[in-house]
Amino acid sequence: MTLDILICSYNKGIVRIDDILLPPQENLHYIISYQYTDERYLDLIPELIKTRSDVTIYKYNGKGLSANRNLAMEKSNADLFMFADDDTHIRPEAIEEITKIFEKAPTLDVAFFKASTYTGKALKNYPEISFDVKKRPSSYSISTIEMVCRRTKVQGVVRFDERFGLGTKFLTCGEEEIWLEDAFRAKLQMRYFPIKTVETSTMLKKSLIYIDAGVQRSHGAYTYYRYGKKAWWLCFQFALKSAADKMCHFWPMMRHLSEGIRYMRHTT
Repeated sequence: MTLDILICSYNKGIVRIDDILLPPQENLHYIISYQYTDERYLDLIPELIKTRSDVTIYKYNGKGLSANRNLAMEKSNADLFMFADDDTHIRPEAIEEITKIFEKAPTLDVAFFKASTYTGKALKNYPEISFDVKKRPSSYSISTIEMVCRRTKVQGVVRFDERFGLGTKFLTCGEEEIWLEDAFRAKLQMRYFPIKTVETSTMLKKSLIYIDAGVQRSHGAYTYYRYGKKAWWLCFQFALKSAADKMCHFWPMMRHLSEGIRYMRHTT
């Protein structure tokens, strides 16, 4: 069973790619989608990328993490693919663990795993037992670097919404929640496994919900995407509770949530 590791990088981040690549091994290939905003960044591409036969790089002028992930996904032709950012370290043992899981479960479309910091601290409060993911987990949120997809079941079926995510000015996160919602609507078979596959230094953008306007707008937009007009009431309740818990002021929070809702209404 073959596996593509899809690495999304942007400008100076390309210098970290050497740290991601594992020693060459059969049936493992790397696809790098490299966004740059100035041609001078092309000089930063490590020589190792150019010499390894198991690495393919696609370069294009632009920005936006969701667009970057979509391009990488379109280029995959392996049985499985997984995403990595340019600050992600992949556990060498994880490659065999991942392929065995999919070999034993031919109906599995997407598998979700665990991630940690470089020091080994779990990135989130992960469950300790496996379970089928049939609805959005309530105890933790799913991140792109935690998932592995069966290509033929996902490619061309579920994409990242390019209105959301890093590199956008308005809806600065939430692309993973939209992806997951679309995966449910596509009736993909998904399961969580309490196995760590990657380490990362990434701070979770969603943790800034009480202080960051872009995160608040993204929450409002996602809520509308999922619930339609009911989003107004749900966001009102969320802002009211957040203010009651002294996490933020009600009106600024509600204003930004509303901006996200209106944006989705006019762009859907």
